[in-house]
Amino acid sequence: MTRWFIAILFAIATGGISASNMSGQSTPARPPVIDVHVHSTNTSPQDALERMKALNIRYLFVSSLKADLPIWATALAPTQFTAALVLPCDGGRAPITGRPCWDGGADLPDLMWLRGELQAGRIKALGEMSPQYEGMSPADRKLDPYWELAEEFDVPVGVHMGPGPPGAAYESSPVPFKSPKFSMAASDPMLLEEVLLRHKRLRLVVMHAGWPRLESMLALLYAHPNVYVDLAALQAPYMVPRPAYNRFVQSLVENGFGKRMMFGSDFPNLVEPGIDAIMGAGFLNAEQKADILCNNAARFLRLKADTCVP
Repeated sequence: MTRWFIAILFAIATGGISASNMSGQSTPARPPVIDVHVHSTNTSPQDALERMKALNIRYLFVSSLKADLPIWATALAPTQFTAALVLPCDGGRAPITGRPCWDGGADLPDLMWLRGELQAGRIKALGEMSPQYEGMSPADRKLDPYWELAEEFDVPVGVHMGPGPPGAAYESSPVPFKSPKFSMAASDPMLLEEVLLRHKRLRLVVMHAGWPRLESMLALLYAHPNVYVDLAALQAPYMVPRPAYNRFVQSLVENGFGKRMMFGSDFPNLVEPGIDAIMGAGFLNAEQKADILCNNAARFLRLKADTCVP
């Protein structure tokens, strides 16, 4: 628990490892990477750009709050990132940090405002959607209008399914903003099936790959070809020990889903370790590593064909 707390504080306070931390080191050429799990709440766009340059990261999916959207849009080119909106938010405040997600104290954003932002292209995705922090199933009817908007505007959606802060529902949880309704039962990937059957045009990434529910994740992937996963945060050995991480990733690949797995960091200090975890996985061949690190995300996000060219 202590190490998890230290990781969060480090990420919030410093923005993680920047290019300046790595300058002067002689390292092999880095493979192209797309990071589909970045948060505007724990890094700055300036630090993100430094990591992009240092680690050959070609594109970002940035889960954002309303106040952060113009800051990132000013600092990064449209060809460098997708701006996504975090939701729902307990009393309008983001999980973990407690920062305002939007104007007012509603748990969900105003639909007319969100429609306008989608139409204007200021928001291009929904995510990280985290109903789990509210103890809510993703199939809750209160979320239907947001799934419908995602379908209507054909934007990708990232949904949190898996671990959160240790003891997230308790006052002892080591994060600034508590989530007393956090529920691991609400993280079962199969809860998404009802959503997918009602909204068959959704492009969905299950963030954290539904860990530790491997069987449910495999079942959802098998039945729904428009579902991808990201491996964000699982590379942290204090969350998932490396042997268990390797078994989880290997099982997804061996069951035929190597083309629907994507790299994600979640915290800036986990970017480089996450890339290294994939590159060091002896059970993955060169094509599979390139797919997870870049190619699959380029296809999911519908980026230009040359995005992942070395």
